[in-house]
Amino acid sequence: MCGIAGIAGRRDDALVHTMTETLRHRGPDDAGYYHDTDLSLGHRRLKVIDLATGDQPMSDGDGQVWVVYNGEIYNYLELRKNLEAKGHTFRTQSDTEVLLHAWLEYGQDCVDHLQGMFAFALWDKREQQLFLARDPLGVKPLYYSVQGNTLYFSSEMKAILTVPDFPRDLDCEALDDYLSYLYTVPPRTMFKAIRQLSPGHCATWKNGQLQDRRYWHLNCDEAQHSESEWIEAVQEQLQDTMDKYMQSDVPLGAFLSGGLDSASIVHHMTRHATQPVDTFTVGFESEGTILDERAEARALAKHFGTTHHELTVPANVTDLMDTLLHHFDEPFGNPTALLSYTICEQVRKQVTVVLSGDGGDESFGGYPRYAGVGMAQKYRAIPKALRAMVNPIIQCLPESTSGNHALRRLRQFSAGSLLSPVDMYASWLSYQNDAQRATLYNDSLQRDLSGRQPLDTIRGFAAECAHTDPVTQAMYIDLHTFLPNNVLQYGDRMSMAHGLETRVPLADPKLVELLMTMPSSLKVQGMETKVLLRKAMKGKLPEADRTRKKLGFNPPMGTWLNTTLKPLLEDHLSVERIETRGLFQADTVQKMIQDHQNNRKDNTLQLWSLLLLERWFQTTID
Repeated sequence: MCGIAGIAGRRDDALVHTMTETLRHRGPDDAGYYHDTDLSLGHRRLKVIDLATGDQPMSDGDGQVWVVYNGEIYNYLELRKNLEAKGHTFRTQSDTEVLLHAWLEYGQDCVDHLQGMFAFALWDKREQQLFLARDPLGVKPLYYSVQGNTLYFSSEMKAILTVPDFPRDLDCEALDDYLSYLYTVPPRTMFKAIRQLSPGHCATWKNGQLQDRRYWHLNCDEAQHSESEWIEAVQEQLQDTMDKYMQSDVPLGAFLSGGLDSASIVHHMTRHATQPVDTFTVGFESEGTILDERAEARALAKHFGTTHHELTVPANVTDLMDTLLHHFDEPFGNPTALLSYTICEQVRKQVTVVLSGDGGDESFGGYPRYAGVGMAQKYRAIPKALRAMVNPIIQCLPESTSGNHALRRLRQFSAGSLLSPVDMYASWLSYQNDAQRATLYNDSLQRDLSGRQPLDTIRGFAAECAHTDPVTQAMYIDLHTFLPNNVLQYGDRMSMAHGLETRVPLADPKLVELLMTMPSSLKVQGMETKVLLRKAMKGKLPEADRTRKKLGFNPPMGTWLNTTLKPLLEDHLSVERIETRGLFQADTVQKMIQDHQNNRKDNTLQLWSLLLLERWFQTTID
């Protein structure tokens, strides 16, 4: 796990050193550089596999091909064996060298042979071209900017922002996406001059031109198997995945909550481990705790015989706002990132690699909203005129800001039932509908965004899903949007902020590809979620843990905005500041604050995202 940076189109030794140094947190163990006539590559290394001979930039041995690479190729031993059979010879034990030889054998199609998480830049002197690639589900990030005849790229935008006189103009369409989803949607970023390579995409830079293409497409054509055959297939794939994800030359642990995903991972880890696995769980220090699964995790750890660590999130976690912005380089509105940062900081004191259950909800059907999609299908049997009569009454219900989202979800469900199934689901994933955007954005911003629909991103992925089942479509959408742009993004940034590698076996492409061909009726039945995973883990987990409902992992941000964060909120989103910034209507923002403080409406995520945005303007743009 590492940080990469580089320049193509010209050579600049000093600048690439500066760029690479900004990524020291991603690779605290070592640094390396390579320079050619029109190229400079930089690499910061976190040593995980082949500690002695895996340094980068690495060449093919003849100096004709060079690579800087961030991630892990989990099938590298299998791939190496296949390449050796084709006549390739290896000097190291690293997966990086396997990547190089995969390029020599397959060219750009090498990405089709890689199973893992990766972002890499490969320079082929023979063709005078630079090849960039990002893994199918976007576990690892890769940003770039084309300025004239020069390409800059890096693992994080902060490296590109060190380029002298680099333009920092705001991308208003990215802003529109951010306020809709709490994150920017690839390929856009908040900087008009910086783009992110989308998950499952690769790009070629040659003769001063960059060509981008999508190489990974997720098939969701339903396969016909019995339930017992599906259970066997899932068990075999999970076993194969965990065999690969346990490869490490440094200490390795796992996040362990009281949930099914992390418990399933730890079960497979303990089958491989030759000594007790380090597991980690977290609790809140402050009163009004929303989530605390320490007791359940403690019982699971005892069942598995792990070396268990109980971590506590400090009460001053909200002081990390500037730290959050520093590591994302742009506003990121999911407050769970705050918890992730503090947890990863403590976990890194014990291990270098940690396995996480991220991806299990999207793959196995774990989110309550999937059950909601099924319920909505039944609710639509009621005449639309009657649903339209009931909806205004439901919209008048008050909302709690304490973290209980039942009424908010009821309001979303009622309003969404009047839309098409795809637009209903898109509205559930969005935090600003058309009417809200119209009242929030000032005239100038509305003109700049005239005719734009942020929900078109969701509609586009729904349209390319070959399956007509709304639940399958919802999972397909999440695997292309919510998972990579939200969950996996904060997982990467907050762990790599401390030089901690996080692996996500339940988001493994091979596992995801298998599960997307499974009928959704085997995953979600009524209000029960992750049905098949629960059956696959029968006899392997304590019954209470196998059947426990999903709790979620969220800080009490709604309460914090009315207490500890209230002075900062009222200062940063004051009428004067909003009017000076010139993007939003001040009276709308003030009403959002008042409604939240008076418990009329839960505006937690809308206000937190606006607060972060203003702070980002002050620290990065102004």
